[in-house]
Amino acid sequence: TIGPKEGWQVYSSAQDADGRCICTVVAPEQSLCSRDAKSRQLRQLLEKVQNMSQSIEVLNLRTQRDFQYVIKMENQMKGLRSKFRQVEDDRKSIMAKNFQELKDKMDELKPLIPVLEQYKMDAALISQFKEEIRNLSVVLTSIQEELGAYDYDELYQRVLRLDTRLRSCMGKLTL
Repeated sequence: TIGPKEGWQVYSSAQDADGRCICTVVAPEQSLCSRDAKSRQLRQLLEKVQNMSQSIEVLNLRTQRDFQYVIKMENQMKGLRSKFRQVEDDRKSIMAKNFQELKDKMDELKPLIPVLEQYKMDAALISQFKEEIRNLSVVLTSIQEELGAYDYDELYQRVLRLDTRLRSCMGKLTL
């Protein structure tokens, strides 16, 4: 594992809709005013939260863009569904060829329904992640204020629990 003083470390990566790779990295540690291990550990955790927030924001923007595309497709599906029902009601007057074309179009669009549902769930998950990041930021601020009240081991355990929660959020996001 690359330590923070040794160089950049890739924290997460994803592809945007255009196929470009988007990476979130943990920057190498800058020179600190204090050599205190507690302060350094807290700064590193704050950097991780900031990097996680940026990753979630990128994912949120991508999901919003994709969600707009899916909504457009949903509207097209509704229009086709309406036309399809009209054709079913009046199929004696419509040529068999046109009827089959519309039915084929509907069959092509049916697989988009679960995709739409997944995007809706992803949008809710991103909102949940944003709230989790806000909560973690509040917790980190309180930890920073209470820094002198805890011994190093207790503070380190709290940091590990927060880090585990962040990783759990990212794990849910990649599923």
